[in-house]
Parts: sequence; C-alpha cells; structure tokens
Amino acid sequence: MRISQISVKNFRSLADVTLDLGDYAAFIGANGSGKSSVLYALDWFFNGTTLAPSDVHGYADGQPLVEGASIEVSVTFVDLTAKDRERLQQYGRGDRAEIRRTWYAETGKTMTVGNAKQGPGFSTVRKDQPIADRRSKYREVAQAVDDLAPIAGNASKDAILTALADWEAQPRNSHLFVDVTDDDATQMMGWNGANVLRECVRFVLVPAATSISGEVGTASKGTALTELIGSFMAAASAKAQTAWLEKHSGAIAELATEISASIDGATGLQAARINSRLSAFVPNATVQLTPTVPEFTPRLDPSIATAVTVGGVTNDVARQGHGVQRAVMISMFQAMVPDVEYTSGTHEIEDGEDKAAADARLKDALDSLPSTIVAIEEPEIYQHPVRARAFARTLVELSTQPAIQVVLATHSPYFVQPEKFSALHRFTYCEGMTAVKRATPQAVADAAVLDVASVEKAIARYVPTEFSEGFFAEGVALVEGGTDRAVLEALSARLARDLDLRGIAILSVEGKGGLRVARAILMQLGIPTYVLADGDFGTAERKTKKTDGQIAQAHATHESATSDLIAALPNGGTSTHGTLPYKFGAPTVVSDSFTCWRDDIEQELAAWATFEQSLATAGVTLAARNSKNLLAYRNAVEEADLEDLPPVIGAVLDAIVRLVEA
Repeated sequence: MRISQISVKNFRSLADVTLDLGDYAAFIGANGSGKSSVLYALDWFFNGTTLAPSDVHGYADGQPLVEGASIEVSVTFVDLTAKDRERLQQYGRGDRAEIRRTWYAETGKTMTVGNAKQGPGFSTVRKDQPIADRRSKYREVAQAVDDLAPIAGNASKDAILTALADWEAQPRNSHLFVDVTDDDATQMMGWNGANVLRECVRFVLVPAATSISGEVGTASKGTALTELIGSFMAAASAKAQTAWLEKHSGAIAELATEISASIDGATGLQAARINSRLSAFVPNATVQLTPTVPEFTPRLDPSIATAVTVGGVTNDVARQGHGVQRAVMISMFQAMVPDVEYTSGTHEIEDGEDKAAADARLKDALDSLPSTIVAIEEPEIYQHPVRARAFARTLVELSTQPAIQVVLATHSPYFVQPEKFSALHRFTYCEGMTAVKRATPQAVADAAVLDVASVEKAIARYVPTEFSEGFFAEGVALVEGGTDRAVLEALSARLARDLDLRGIAILSVEGKGGLRVARAILMQLGIPTYVLADGDFGTAERKTKKTDGQIAQAHATHESATSDLIAALPNGGTSTHGTLPYKFGAPTVVSDSFTCWRDDIEQELAAWATFEQSLATAGVTLAARNSKNLLAYRNAVEEADLEDLPPVIGAVLDAIVRLVEA
C-alpha cells in the first residue's frame, strides 16, 4: 500500500496543491517554496503532529483568521494488499483508498473522513451517535436489507458494527455495496480505537533541523533510540532480574531472616527505652517496633548509548561527524518500522503451540507488515559530495524494494536521477502561494515535437551532469559551448549584473542538437529558459582541406540544423537587436526568448578590439576556434575596455537577465 496522490489545502504556502507520486519523489525548488511543507503536512496526516493558527495559509501576525479557517490533507492510497483491505474494511474495497483529514482552527479539532464502499444505508448506522439512535437506525436499515442479522434490544455499539461487517464480508452481498463519499472515518484512525491506517502504512519523517545525537545517542524519553529499543531493553532487563531472583531465592530468604534478626536486636533496646517513658503518660501502654524486610528487588535501571565504528575507530555517536550522525539517524528511523527481519527475529513458539501453528502465526504476521514511506528533508545535509551521490543511489534503490516509498525535499542535483526524471516536482513561490510543475518524457516530447526515445536519451545524457543545476535555478540560459558560458558569466559579474545572484544558470549542452530538447525539459518544469545558438553561417568556409562541393554540402547541413532549431523556438516576439522572424545567414538576432548568432560568438567578439588584444597577449586568437582557452577568454573579459563592448553582446546579457525580472 503506497501513496498515489496528495492534496493539501490551506497549509502554510500550500493554498491548494495536488501531487501525484510514484515509488520515488523528489521535491525541488527555492527555499520557502513549500517543498518541506508537503512533508510536514503528511506528518500531521499520519502522526497527528501539532498544528497552530500560524500554519493556516494566509495567516498574518496580529490579524484574525477568516471565519471557518481550516487545513485539509487528502491522501489516496493504491496497491492495497488483502490484509490492507481486511483492516480498512469499507474504505479499502475499491482499487484505491481515499482518506481526508481536516483541522479546524477555531476549535482545534480534527475530522477524518474516507470514501467508502459499504452496505446500503450502513453509513447512517456507523456515524457517531447515541447508542439508542444507532440501534434505531440499524433496525430501519435491516428492514430494507436482506440477511442483515437482527440485534438484541440492548445491543452494544460493537455488536451492531460487527453485524454490519459480517454482512459486508459475505461475497454474495458485494454487488449491493454503495459508494459513500466523505464517510466518517475517525474511529479507524486511532482517535477512538486502533489506528488502522498505521497498521497498513508507516510514515517516517527525517527532518532537516533536529538534535541528531539527542535522537540516536541516548535512551531519553521520546527519542528515536527509546522508540526503537526502549521496550525491548526494559523487557530484557526485567526478564534477567526475574531469572536471577528465582535462582537465588534461598540466599535471598536467608538474607531477609538475618536482616530481621539483626534489626530486632538493634530496635529492642530503643523499644524498652520508649516504653519506660510511655508508662508515665499512659499506664499499661507499650510500643512494639516490628521490622519488616521488603521483598528484595535489585535496583538496576539499565541505560544505553550509541557508539559508531568508522574505519576501525569507535566513538560515541555525538563525537562523530554530522554526516555519520544523520546516516545513523535515518537508519534508526527506518528500523523503527517492523519488517521481515524484525518479525522473524522476534518470533517464538508459544507454550502449548506446535510448530505448524507457530509457522502459520508467523506467516500471518509477515503478511500483516505495514508498508513504509520514508520522507527526508534535505538528505544532502552534512554529506560530502561523493557520499551524497552514493546516498542518492541508495535511496533510489530503496524505493525499488517492495512496500517502500521514498519522498525527498532537496536542493541537491545529486538526488535528481535520470531514471527518476518523472519523479521530479518543481516548487515555485509567488505572491504567497506555492505552485508545482512536473515533467514526463512524453510531455517533453510533445512540447518539443520529438519522439519519446530521443527525449529519454537526452535525459540519460544530461541529467547526471551539471545540467541538473538548472532544475534548481530561477532561470536558465542554454548555450552550445563553453565559450559563450565563460564570456557571459564573466561579463555579468563585471557589469554588476551577476547571473548567480539572480538565480540564473548558464548551461552548455555542447552542440546545437541538444538545445531543443534541453529547453523543452526545463520549460516543462516551469523554468524560464533562454537559448543561445550558433547560426554557423561561416562555419563551412572555415573548414580547410575541403572541396567546394563538400563546403556547399556542409553549408546546407548547417542551414538545415539552424532552421529546424529556430522553427522550434518562439519566433514571433520582439527583438532588441536584429530582425524577426530570423532567417539563416541574417545578422545576429537578440529576441526575448533566444539569440541566434549569425555565425558564432567569436564573430561578435572580433568587434571588441580590447578583448581581442588581451587574448593575443595570452597567445590565443579568435580565429583559432579549435583551440579555445576558456581561462584566457575569462581573463580577456576582465581586462578588456567596456567602452568598446559590442552592443549585441550587451543586448544578449540584458535579455537573459529579463528572464527573472518579468
């Protein structure tokens, strides 16, 4: 059983957000965009953590909430097992289970409802009401429903609900079930009985801000270590002490006798002294001091601490690096959920039980194990880059295991895996509200008018590289090669229009062929994207040792590639340099959404005399495009005179900056 969809309303920046989840989900986006809020909304849904008026969307300090303010979290579960259906009863009879919890700010109370399939009219009996009314409703329903067992005049609530469940358990009645939307499910969620949902699925949240060593290093009340082993430690201690007391019962009894005799001797003198004085006040009155030796109980309260050995060196967890501490904490939180190893390891044959019965009981326990949802806020915290990459792979592999679902809120490209591209959810925050975008290979293919195989190939090529940095940017400028990137980054810093400070990343796809699909990938995730392409009008002529026919053929190839790319870009907007629509061979055009150099950036840089002079000092020439020296290009930008900067290059930088200023 796993989550297929989450809907959150009115929680912090999440005014109304719905997310579809698979076995692995990675939430990305800027700080404050709402990624972690989804995790904490789920934590409230599953574990009932505390909510406050300040959690309500639109809350303003010192201002009253709107009338009827509430927070709502709906979760849809799929892949229900037979055991899940048995436990969820009417809420688990379809191909999915839908549960919604609503918290009301005015009263601080919570209502839980579910979409149910149940017998006709049964919901009127199941809703919370006085027992007399419940009996009356049951009898009304029984008159209209065949085979519903009669109840006694003093029937209890449990007896009535059992009769309903027995009728629904009969396969012959399933065709009579009716769909009941928003059926009261409070009793199923542990607020008035067993937490049935917790028996089906466990939600484990690993927050970014927590006392790691406090959680996993000491067995204090409420810590993860206590949750994990506290009850087992207490039980083991009690068992050992009981066994020791039985073994040494004779010695303990002898000790008690000797203590009593010794006390009698020690107190006899004092009793006589008291009585000699008491008789003067109350004739014939005496005092007896009778010793009582309590049953011997060893005062042994065991404690426990966590030591970690890394590379043969053992230290208390508090003295380990934060990365190791967090890995221990995540492992311990996961281990808190019963699994096959735990259930099998703690299984014992009970007194009077044969092996067949014990095996059957173990099988039932294994079939009843809950699935696990592991939610980690910023898994990259304290992780060295190499370890972060390994951790990212581990989490992806974990999500492929049966009954495990992984949900992350991350700022790290390491946790964006190509095989899990569809699991990306990009969060943005604007005017107090969160919005979420998601991309799939099919959606990208449709947007770029490409086949899915080409898109999947591009994802496999780009996502594991620095291209993933673009997923976390406010805007992206795509270029064909390192020269454009080096020049524009250095120039933006020189002009005090730093792209990094504006959240803009310049990414190279190493050739014209990747621009189209790369743009489609980013745009589907809602990332403003600007394209810089080489028109390559003079590229064919620069090639040496080619015949006129070969040059003509190469020229035609460049024209076709450039024209195809331009056709896939917005070509009807406005331009600050050059003319739209752009035609192959025309002067460089700088538009709102793309730039196409007539040839390449080197042709434009050739008009920047002081730049070219600086390159020459480093022994580099613009004409030698096959031996580009990016460091020399950066240094030349730093040293060149801005007075003779070609206007077209400044116009390109302005267009890129406007990505995030719109």
